[in-house]
Amino acid sequence: MASTLLSNNALSRPLWILVWLLPATVFAASDWKVTSGVGISERYTDNVSLAASGGQSSFITQVSPYIGMARRGKRGDVKLAYALNGLLYDHDFSRNSLSHDLNASMQVEPVTGIMKLKGSARVAQQSASQFGPVGSTNQDAYHTVANRVETRSVSLTPSLHNEFFERSLITDASLGLNYASSDSSVLASSTSNDLKFSLRNGARPNRLTYSASYQRRRGNSNGATSSVFSNESYNIGYAVHQKARVFLAAGNDSSQGVSSLQGKGGRYLSGGATWSPVSYFSLTGTVGQSGADPLVSLSGNWSPSRRINIAATAGKRNNASSYNLSGRWALSDLTSLSASVQNNFNNAAFGSDAATTGLSSYGATSYALDFSHRLRRSALSLRYAESIVDASQQLNQKFTSTLYLCPNGAGGFTVEATSIAADCIPPGTEIPTTQLLNQTTLNKTWAGTYNYSLGRSSLAFTLSQSQRQYLGTAAGGGDTQTRVTASWSLPLSSRTASTLSTAWGTAEAAAQTSDTWSLNWSLAHTISPHVSSSLNARHSEQKANGPTGNVKENTVSAQLGMTF
Repeated sequence: MASTLLSNNALSRPLWILVWLLPATVFAASDWKVTSGVGISERYTDNVSLAASGGQSSFITQVSPYIGMARRGKRGDVKLAYALNGLLYDHDFSRNSLSHDLNASMQVEPVTGIMKLKGSARVAQQSASQFGPVGSTNQDAYHTVANRVETRSVSLTPSLHNEFFERSLITDASLGLNYASSDSSVLASSTSNDLKFSLRNGARPNRLTYSASYQRRRGNSNGATSSVFSNESYNIGYAVHQKARVFLAAGNDSSQGVSSLQGKGGRYLSGGATWSPVSYFSLTGTVGQSGADPLVSLSGNWSPSRRINIAATAGKRNNASSYNLSGRWALSDLTSLSASVQNNFNNAAFGSDAATTGLSSYGATSYALDFSHRLRRSALSLRYAESIVDASQQLNQKFTSTLYLCPNGAGGFTVEATSIAADCIPPGTEIPTTQLLNQTTLNKTWAGTYNYSLGRSSLAFTLSQSQRQYLGTAAGGGDTQTRVTASWSLPLSSRTASTLSTAWGTAEAAAQTSDTWSLNWSLAHTISPHVSSSLNARHSEQKANGPTGNVKENTVSAQLGMTF
């Protein structure tokens, strides 16, 4: 764990880069809302170093003052939050340490309707590897072991939007800049930039329509080959009839520095026609050439109501069969389903390998799924997603459910994360990056949550898995993390609630394995609107085939939190 002081350049750089870029109008003193507080805890653990044998007990005092600042105005909002964690050990003063936790974000509009500026900065602590002595059941900040590292990340994205000739021509441009580093040599520092540009006709074109777009993402990290993904597309169409339109399309996909994605589709040129006999159905045929091979496809789009949309495409590209199927079905205001599957078609994530005239082995098909269903007493959510992540994106990867459990005596639920009440439980599964890597990876993550209200009490279950396949090395490889959790929450009064939970997780990579499980109990009590307290007890175990061996720990802690 880092023990740098507040003046450390590693901490101040992300914050001051963000502050320097804010417009002067943001700093009006009357516009800021300031909150502050302090958290104090006393913890007993029977294995403070998480040793495989001969564990040493210790009392640990943790003091965590924090301050938050927020500003919301006509041109955007800015949020800053900083906490300092101080750890005091009764058995070994040399272990005492300070660590930082900073979160800053802004979304401002210096020129209304034309220019926007988004940014974020983060300093936090996390595990460098899922196989170290700090595993998925031991995420507390008090363990100052070698596996715990301080990470820093900054993101800044300016964008421009312009409309010309009475909105007949619309252009958009943005440039995303990202920086990430850690105290671990496995991710010393990495940067990436994402350039996007597009132009298109306005909302009400005449017979002629046109569009063009270009996107390039470049990632760099210490000791790894730089990765570059680029995509460009052009389209011009003409309505020859009220129900028929012809078009000409061209584009190019390419990748560099990633052995599993050479070619990524290549250049293509095609022409075709779209026929819309009715307002809710259309059919499109395309012929052309992709690289040195013919391209042919037939696609349809069917939307019989505002609740249903189905799109399908089938054909041949890069001398391989291709298809794309997607659908959205909103059965009711309480149930919705969207899903897609795609193989060997032009897109920003997956493409063909020019050397084999077919898809690379990892990306033969890409999928996505989002399902949610709510009843008066229960809620179910399922999600699956795939994405390509470079080293600079690792530190901010999350995967959460949109469902929150809000027991109110009758059993109620909300899906709006921005409007949840203070006593709501976020059952969504959050999977942080399982291990820091100096390379690009393909992430496949799915999570399911189920919540049931028993009246006064409530149950929550989650099951999730995150798989990563390494793309930056010729040898390949990957890792998998699976996690199951269950919890029972019982409000004892309007100010007091008790929660009993258990969690099991496993991680696998090459010859490494790690299994963890924990049993947790907590009792939380609100003393006053500005003072809260809690009592926690936990038993956790980790079994690993690495040098850490098998680890057990029992811990009891008491916390007191105050806001000013």
